[in-house]
Amino acid sequence: MIIKNLSHTLTLEQVARALGKFNIVFTVEGVKTKIQLHQLTAISKPYEDRRYSGYPYLVLINSLVDYLRDKGYSDNDINDALPDGVEI
Repeated sequence: MIIKNLSHTLTLEQVARALGKFNIVFTVEGVKTKIQLHQLTAISKPYEDRRYSGYPYLVLINSLVDYLRDKGYSDNDINDALPDGVEI
């Protein structure tokens, strides 16, 4: 599945930074593990955007938010951890 509106997605690096603020994982490899365990949802990146990152997929923001809410974090804490310009 390819989502046209990439504003609903984050790169693996952005997710690693957000999860690092909660001391969950700190690396892209940790995020990839969360994806493999189906704790986060990833989608294929459009082919023309693949040159900007070493990873051919993106993480859906709503899966990250749901994961953090399940961990017990408040929406304010989650908003503070997300990159600038991204809000829930």
